[in-house]
Amino acid sequence: MKELSELSGYSVSTVSKALNGKQDISPDATEYIKSLAKKFNYVPNKFALALRGIKTKSIAVVIPEVTLNHYSKMLYHLQEIAEIKGYRVILFQTFHNEKKQYKCINSLNDGSIDGVFLISDTPKENSNLRLKNTPLIQLGVNRFNTDNEIKELSSSGFSKFLKLDC
Repeated sequence: MKELSELSGYSVSTVSKALNGKQDISPDATEYIKSLAKKFNYVPNKFALALRGIKTKSIAVVIPEVTLNHYSKMLYHLQEIAEIKGYRVILFQTFHNEKKQYKCINSLNDGSIDGVFLISDTPKENSNLRLKNTPLIQLGVNRFNTDNEIKELSSSGFSKFLKLDC
């Protein structure tokens, strides 16, 4: 944003207001700043947004192993829904290691994502798997689930997340 400020000749505050659709700057300034942002492929810093309490539109999916069919199908359906709803997906694999699972979950306590989907064969409520202000959705899927069951589970899990992420 600082670079856009220097390029445009406007203050960082004015650039921020223009990019965030605030009405207290002129339409000409907003249009000019947005055109520069587009021209120079400006992308907002999601971590900075998270620090200000603004949604990052990012979710994390934590799965044991992406190469197993039932997990990859779950990831597929979650990502499909996420993209429709305007979210990006960040993937973590635990390789069936419980310590790695805890490490992944704890690393997501920094506010960089809006929600975590923890996928496993047998989801269990565990008080050690809590995030400060981020919804944690645990979903169970196994190799016996049909594609339709996995799709429905993904959909209901995402709906639950959206209700919790208000």
